[in-house]
Amino acid sequence: METKTWILILRWVNIVAAVVIGAMGIYQLVTFQMFSHFHFYEIWSIFTPIYSLIFCGLLLAIEFKRDFIADQFQFMMTCFGRGIFYIFLGSVVSYQPTGESSSQQVAGWIWGLTLWLVGIFYVVIHFVGPKSATAGLKDAVSAEYGTS
Repeated sequence: METKTWILILRWVNIVAAVVIGAMGIYQLVTFQMFSHFHFYEIWSIFTPIYSLIFCGLLLAIEFKRDFIADQFQFMMTCFGRGIFYIFLGSVVSYQPTGESSSQQVAGWIWGLTLWLVGIFYVVIHFVGPKSATAGLKDAVSAEYGTS
């Protein structure tokens, strides 16, 4: 595959990831899942959907080339930074404060694992040597996001 095709695939992966993360956050807020079986020791679980929406906005802003994001969140302009961010997001969304609903917890774990794999893929792209088959992809991603 051509390098520009890989860039387009990665861009769509980022957009789909952002939309799904945002949809999960909206669904949790609309259905008030965090209050279904609320315990005082789970008070921090109210922040999970809010963080999901914030991270959704961050990912979408990066994909649509907002300058303030490039200035303030420079770690998202490299493959390594984006990979670590996706691994972190996988950890956040794998926790679903759904009470007794095991199907939604399974969905959270599946989506979390998917984000971990995407993050690991980005980290691998970062560490691949310059003589490998994906060196062109690494250079193209860096050029696309304005980094070296």
